[in-house]
Amino acid sequence: MPPYRLPMYRERPAVRCINFLCAVLLTMVLVAGIIMFVLWLSLRPHRPRFFLDDFTIPNLNRQSGAVNLPVRFTVDERNPNQKIGIHYGTIYGSVYYNDLLVASGPVVQPFYQQPKGDTPLLGQLTASGPTPGDPAWQRFAGDAAAGSVALRLLLNSTVRFQVQMWDTREHHMKVDCEFGLRGDGTLQQGDKNKQCTLYF
Repeated sequence: MPPYRLPMYRERPAVRCINFLCAVLLTMVLVAGIIMFVLWLSLRPHRPRFFLDDFTIPNLNRQSGAVNLPVRFTVDERNPNQKIGIHYGTIYGSVYYNDLLVASGPVVQPFYQQPKGDTPLLGQLTASGPTPGDPAWQRFAGDAAAGSVALRLLLNSTVRFQVQMWDTREHHMKVDCEFGLRGDGTLQQGDKNKQCTLYF
């Protein structure tokens, strides 16, 4: 009796074609994923950097209070991206002495920052306090007399990153600069060009 042989299975041409197409499609998806990952690594946006270049409140130590004194500052904005520009909305500035608001308002109009660009943000506000009637005045006046007044400058805006013709969605941005002023209202030397903290 001859040995029993299992019948040979022959794959249908249609099945072979489908398997081939699936293999090609999976390969294309894998290659596209690798390309997108490489592009993301090379084009992913880096956050801008901000440095406090100067800050002054002339006559800070006057006895009648800080109301209506000019508040002037320069913050250096740097875009570290090689191929990505940044669109800024209106930038609003606020100055605080502890929790007391000293001055606030819009300081810079919307602008576009080129890749690897460096833009000085020039702000000017008018102080709304403190006054001798404020609870914080005695401490403020004492700090000014001692030659060291600790302040915070907050900058708020929205940003969009641009790669050629493609823009990202808007992100809310907050820049926090902590520094000290001398008794005459000028920036302490140790805080000049100090990097500010950036929040997104």
